[in-house]
Amino acid sequence: MIEAQGLQKRFRDKMALDGMTFSVPEGKIYGLLGPNGAGKTTTMRILACLLSPDGGEAWVAGHNVQKEPSAVRETIGILTEVPGLYDRLKAYEYLDFFGKMYGLKGPARRARVEELLRLLNLWDLRGQRLRSFSKGMKQKVAIARALIHKPRVLLFDEPTAALDPEAAKTVRDHLVELITSQRCTVLLCTHNLAEAERLCWRLTIVQQGRAVAEGTPIDLKAAVANDVRLTLRSVLPEYVTLVQSVPGVHGIDNQNGTITYRTNDAATVNPAVVRELVHAGAEVMALQLEAIGLEDAYLHYMRNVANGKDAPSNPARAD
Repeated sequence: MIEAQGLQKRFRDKMALDGMTFSVPEGKIYGLLGPNGAGKTTTMRILACLLSPDGGEAWVAGHNVQKEPSAVRETIGILTEVPGLYDRLKAYEYLDFFGKMYGLKGPARRARVEELLRLLNLWDLRGQRLRSFSKGMKQKVAIARALIHKPRVLLFDEPTAALDPEAAKTVRDHLVELITSQRCTVLLCTHNLAEAERLCWRLTIVQQGRAVAEGTPIDLKAAVANDVRLTLRSVLPEYVTLVQSVPGVHGIDNQNGTITYRTNDAATVNPAVVRELVHAGAEVMALQLEAIGLEDAYLHYMRNVANGKDAPSNPARAD
C-alpha cells in the first residue's frame, strides 16, 4: 500500500534523506521514529506529493508519487506537523468545505461532518470560529479534515501531540478501528514511544536521513536486550559449557538452576542457545530477556549513531 525505495532528498548542503526504504501493507500502522530533523517529515511530504525526491521512488496505493500525484492525493488523508486552518471559518463550515472539495454530496457530507465533530467532542463548538480554538482543539479539526473523505491511506505527523489524554485515546482507538474495519493503512510519525509501541505493526528508527533500525517493537527491543535468564529442568556442567561455547554469549553465570548470560545480539544468539541445548538433551523451561522498553531501545540506537558506530543489523522480518 505504501512503498519507499531508496528515497533521497537534499536541501542545499544538507542531505535530508539518504536512501530511505520501507514497505507498509494494507491495513497496518507503520511508525517512523526519530529526533527533529531526522527526515521523518520529509519522507511524509514526499509520499503526499508535496515534495519531489532527488532520488529513489515511492508508491502509494499502487500510484507512483512522481508520475501520478493527482491519484495519490485522492487516496490519502494527511495531517502535517503544523496544520494550517482557515481561522475565519467556523468548525462546521471548515469541514463542510473540505468535504465538498473531496466530492462528498449533500446529506452524506453533512452526516460525515457531524460524525467526526462528535467523535472528537467538538459538536457543541461547531458554530465557533477556528481562530478562537485552542491548539488542541485546532489539532482535532485538522484530524477531522484528514479523515473527512475516508481515505485508504493516512499520513499522520504527530497526531496526538497537542491533545489531552482523553482526546489522544479517542484518536488512537479510532485509528485501530480504521485498520480493522476499513483496512486503512497508516504511516505515523511520532515522538510518543509508548504510542508507537502500542499502535505500530513495524517501526523504522530514523536519524540523519537514514534508517538505523527497522522491525517490530518486540524485535527492536530484543535486538538490544543484553541480559538473558535461562531456566532448565536440571543444569548439568556440560550444559553450561555448551551455552558458553555459542558465539555471541559472554558473562555467563549459573546459580540455583538458572543460567544467565549477556549478549549483544539476542535475536540471533538466543535461538542458537536453545537449539544447541535441546539437541544435547536439555529440557528448556523458560528463556527470559531483560525487561527493556522501546524508549531504552530507541536511545541505544541513537547513542550508536552519535558515537559513530554502525547500527545493529535489522531484526528478522516477520510476516
